Amino acid sequence: MTTTTDPVFGTTANSPSDDIFWNLKTVRQKTGLSSASIYRYMALDLFPARRKIGPNRVAWLASEVKAWSESRPEPKG
Repeated sequence: MTTTTDPVFGTTANSPSDDIFWNLKTVRQKTGLSSASIYRYMALDLFPARRKIGPNRVAWLASEVKAWSESRPEPKG
């Protein structure tokens, strides 16, 4: 099994099935988006959906947030 480290997000995964959940604070830190922007993009189906992981807890799959981030256009300049 190959272990890879994501240089942008600083996470390690042994395989695609070894996904982790990120809470809202982590998603904000990794994407640079505000909470309001994340929820606005979700309402427009422009951001990965959150997952209910407990009675009062939601999180996002790290792989989905990473894929979303990688799909963003490169800045011009």
